[in-house]
Amino acid sequence: MDGFDYLQQHPEDARRFDEAMTNLSAMSSPAIAQAYDFGSWGSLMDVGGGNGMLLTAILKAHPKLQGVLAERSHVLERARQSGHWPGELMKRCRFEPCEFFCGVPSGCRAYLMKHVIHDWDDGQARNILGNCRKAVPADGALLLVELCLENDNTHSMGPVTDIAMLVGTGGKERTAEEYRELLASSGFRLNRVISTALELTIIEAFPV
Repeated sequence: MDGFDYLQQHPEDARRFDEAMTNLSAMSSPAIAQAYDFGSWGSLMDVGGGNGMLLTAILKAHPKLQGVLAERSHVLERARQSGHWPGELMKRCRFEPCEFFCGVPSGCRAYLMKHVIHDWDDGQARNILGNCRKAVPADGALLLVELCLENDNTHSMGPVTDIAMLVGTGGKERTAEEYRELLASSGFRLNRVISTALELTIIEAFPV
């Protein structure tokens, strides 16, 4: 049983996990929102975005951007009740049910996933990315927010979280080159890797 299966069977632990992830996202979201010109795309879908903490930060930082939070139905209901969505932001965002292993909704130019791909092995990651490729338009982009591993022994959180992913979900952290290869196998071209004020990076990929 992996970590996600366990949480499905233990709702109270799932609630605590969700609160912890929301608190972590609250710390990192402002830095991510400021590190990239999300507004240039006009519309952005946060796939697997939880309660929408990151998306709200991005919408606040880019006032002309339209947003979509794509998540499982019960997560969307929890997001609506979370208090993270003031009225002005609700007017610029819609909620879309999404099971990313089955499909990703269309309708935006840019698609964002934060700490999604590192949860899964390469085969499962290709499934998710392949569904994203079906949704991303030819003039759009896929944006992954992940912790890229370094190829040297530079001190970072990467090796620790890599072990945590392996044990907890069967996933793994990856180097930029590994992301390049994974994206290429799913119909994307890695364009650039943008650093944030944290150790997180924004991986910008275009459809091919």
